[in-house]
Amino acid sequence: MATCRIQRLCRRRRQRVLGALRTLLLGVGLLMSSVVTTSAASEQQGVMYQPLNRDSELGAYGWHYLFQQLRNDGIDFGVLQWTQYGDEDFSAGQPWLRDSITVWQNYMPLWLGLHLEDDYFTEMSKGLAAQQTFFTTYLRKVNASVARWEAWRQQHSAQFLGWYIPLELSDAYFDTPAKRQQLATFLTQLRERIGTTPLAISVFMSATLPAAEFGAWLEDIQQLGYHVWLQDGVGTQALSAAQRADYFAALNCDVVMINEAFVQTSKQPFAARSASAEELAAATSTSCHRRIWFSLRYLPQAVGLLYLSDVTRQLPAP
Repeated sequence: MATCRIQRLCRRRRQRVLGALRTLLLGVGLLMSSVVTTSAASEQQGVMYQPLNRDSELGAYGWHYLFQQLRNDGIDFGVLQWTQYGDEDFSAGQPWLRDSITVWQNYMPLWLGLHLEDDYFTEMSKGLAAQQTFFTTYLRKVNASVARWEAWRQQHSAQFLGWYIPLELSDAYFDTPAKRQQLATFLTQLRERIGTTPLAISVFMSATLPAAEFGAWLEDIQQLGYHVWLQDGVGTQALSAAQRADYFAALNCDVVMINEAFVQTSKQPFAARSASAEELAAATSTSCHRRIWFSLRYLPQAVGLLYLSDVTRQLPAP
């Protein structure tokens, strides 16, 4: 729990940063804009935002400024990673998340992420039976998740691109035909429940399946009516550059690449730093794929606005 003293310091810090940020981004902002301008003019680029409750302090002016910078630097669309994570629906005290994405849609169209259960990764790793139990529970809850945002979606329908299903698939979890078939059944049922609204889902590579089989699996998911977004793995570095290249070569061009704009520095607990200009440029080397930067927090436009660590937490005693 942050103290009032720390909160006041943070607010004053944000005010100073906002005043100086235009000058700062003349230099630092070139990092992203130079990467954007090296891409083909017709290539759409997006950015994904992972909400944290500490971002509620930013305020309307800060959100307007941030999203304007993104649009000016060539970002065409946004993705909200999720509207609820576990029991956290980001609405305690004030509907700050709803307010911020209402600002965001003034600058670009958006994909909205549905809910993610906080035990998702644990349950996926347990195998076939646990996966089926999770899928059954998720299907029961998804209608309520959609319903909470339906009024917002209708009000801003011109800027609504679709629902993002924040279940990160992986060949590590779905390494057998039986698991992939069970997943396909779940995705078909999910598609039927949500209707004709566009749906997207993301995948990460573990090199459990051979590259060709992995690419064919992603095509199977596309055939079920999903936009497939692949995490490039550059930030986590779980696979070598050579391994990643083999898997990228097996993809069709409709797969959207999620470019990780961070470099992981610790696994437990997770820690990462923002990628350098050279590292960001290297992430764009794959051809023909549209891209989504993950995540907004690591990009230079967010410097002084969205923090990588919780600067409002209680400071230790001196």
